[in-house]
Amino acid sequence: MIAPTPKNLYSLIFFNSITPISKDLKDYLSNNMKSHSFKKGELICKAGEPFSHLHLIKKGLVRGFYQHGTKEITQWVDWENHVFTSVGGFFMRTPCKENIQALEATQTESLHFDDLQYCLKQFPDMSTIYRTLFEFYLVSAEERVYISRIPSAKDRYDAFLASGYGECISRIPNKYIAEFLGIRPETLSRLAQDYPAFPK
Repeated sequence: MIAPTPKNLYSLIFFNSITPISKDLKDYLSNNMKSHSFKKGELICKAGEPFSHLHLIKKGLVRGFYQHGTKEITQWVDWENHVFTSVGGFFMRTPCKENIQALEATQTESLHFDDLQYCLKQFPDMSTIYRTLFEFYLVSAEERVYISRIPSAKDRYDAFLASGYGECISRIPNKYIAEFLGIRPETLSRLAQDYPAFPK
């Protein structure tokens, strides 16, 4: 659901923490960014559909997953102060290959692809913000690939706990952690027993 866009966007505070932003950019974003509210379990993006917005999570938890037959494969989970989109849908303007779902009641602010392109051409400070966010995305993607390639389930789990995911692990349902790590839920339960402070 798209909510009325507030004048004091959360995104402006977030972007300004990356680099001071100009009044012109603030004005443009205030007029063109959209606020969204998603219910727990709601699909934000469905595979096969277009997806043209880049979202910043103000509050909540979101996952991206593929459907392989009757099996779901969780690829990533993002939370507050993370940006997400469908990579192919947004950047290549092709139908989404993945589904994106709110795991909690989630609030986001989004910018349309065309508006982002305009900002990058008109506002040098937006280029700095975009580069910083893109670098963070690449580092996160590299970390996910590294975790997924570790042969041992225990070592994958250890790497998962040591990664950025460790800060929100108590919020992610176990079945999605198991999907992300490519292990059975019962294997995850056994691994978790080795950690007395495991938050679930």
